[in-house]
Amino acid sequence: MINLTDKRFEKLAKGSYYLILSNVANLTIGAIFWIILAKMVDPSTLGQAMVVIALATSLIGFAGYGVQVTISKYMSEYNARNMPNTARRVLSLGLKMALIVSGVAALSLALLSGHIASIAYQNPSLSTLITLAAITYVPSQTVVAALIGAFQGSHRMEYTFVTYLIYELARLAIAVILVLHGLNSFGIIIGLSTASLIVSLLGYTYFIPKVVPKFKSNGEEELKEGLRHIIKFSGLNYFAVGMRTLSAQIGVIILGTQNFEWAAFYGLSLLIANVVGGISSAISRALLPTASEEWAKGNGPEFRDVFNTAIRISLLLSGFGFTIFMIAPSYVLGLLSDSYIEASSALRILVVSSIINAMGAIIISMLNAANRADVVAKIGLISSVSTIALTFPLALVIGMEGAAVAILIGSLSSLILSVIMLKRKERLTISVRSVSKPSISILVGLLVGYSLYSLFENVVITLALAVLSYAGFSMIYRVMTRTELRALFNILLRTKRS
Repeated sequence: MINLTDKRFEKLAKGSYYLILSNVANLTIGAIFWIILAKMVDPSTLGQAMVVIALATSLIGFAGYGVQVTISKYMSEYNARNMPNTARRVLSLGLKMALIVSGVAALSLALLSGHIASIAYQNPSLSTLITLAAITYVPSQTVVAALIGAFQGSHRMEYTFVTYLIYELARLAIAVILVLHGLNSFGIIIGLSTASLIVSLLGYTYFIPKVVPKFKSNGEEELKEGLRHIIKFSGLNYFAVGMRTLSAQIGVIILGTQNFEWAAFYGLSLLIANVVGGISSAISRALLPTASEEWAKGNGPEFRDVFNTAIRISLLLSGFGFTIFMIAPSYVLGLLSDSYIEASSALRILVVSSIINAMGAIIISMLNAANRADVVAKIGLISSVSTIALTFPLALVIGMEGAAVAILIGSLSSLILSVIMLKRKERLTISVRSVSKPSISILVGLLVGYSLYSLFENVVITLALAVLSYAGFSMIYRVMTRTELRALFNILLRTKRS
């Protein structure tokens, strides 16, 4: 059992607290954003916007999201070595790299937009939307990704939460107003781009000076010595993160070539599923800077208990949403409209894959913290290529369920490879207790829910009893101990007071 007063666990727990809030703001409000728009525009219009954003997001995956991992890792390491000026130079280098790469990528997408719209989607009018997203959304989101990496690397996760919250609220307000004025898909893209520009400017001019103040020190030589290693790490992560992002978006992109309504149905199901896995993803991002510090200090093996605790708690928290969406996905989608119920089977598959993918992300964070970027890139390549390769035939033949199955297979391959490499490279393994305890509790909740589903006509009552059964059994089974609950509660109290 770990010592929960340990500073390592406190950093992980406090960081996870704010990153979970960030994921709630980013994923939940993001899902609400699309759900509200689904009520305002027809599925075909919504599907067009989703396809354009999927193309742009896939591009950002290669151009910008990789730098977030690099900045988070190396800023935390240099801060741990008491080299704040060098940590700031890492941020500056990362921003320059990200802007150059994203600028070239955005220009390429804009130039190819006409061919993509005409050949892939047989809709030339889509070209303007793609160009707009390329020149505004791609660069600004790349800057936001770099800033988020700085907040995480400095253990100032509260700024991550505030950034995501402002972004989600701004894009919701702007897009709704523009759609109400008849701009439809253009209004959606403009809302996203404008909100992204706002938070990138706010973050760089106001938040970063508070999080990463300027110092005068002799850290410059140290950075020059490690510059080649940082660039190598960045390149590997750019590739790995880019492939993972593309594999997540490829279903929307391919389904849009067949039917924009399918893209909307599947896209919303994917967003809902990502909310379920978002908690585990938040913990994985909080784990990276904390683990990087311990690795830099030579305390990697001692972090095994905290790693397993992160696995167990992330599964426990994700179990609530997992139980709901596995029991009654058609009820949730039916709240939008009856037409969206068509994606119920795909939603179930995507929810399972989101949990698997999030667990793999925690292990990936440990490998990144140990400077195993080459291993991470290989895992990302194998799992992503398998997902992308399977999505083409499965989505074209089976439809939404086929695209979801492709993601499930890719997530499983990533998790299996990550577990194998973590054990082989770092001698770290996931304890049976960390997985079995929350998994058995989830199984109890599902059994109660499925058993009562045929007895009660009211789905809300059935879901409520299932969730209560899951929560109650988790407490009885001691998935999370009283000591852990007390320690986390104290951390949250100190966090709120600060």
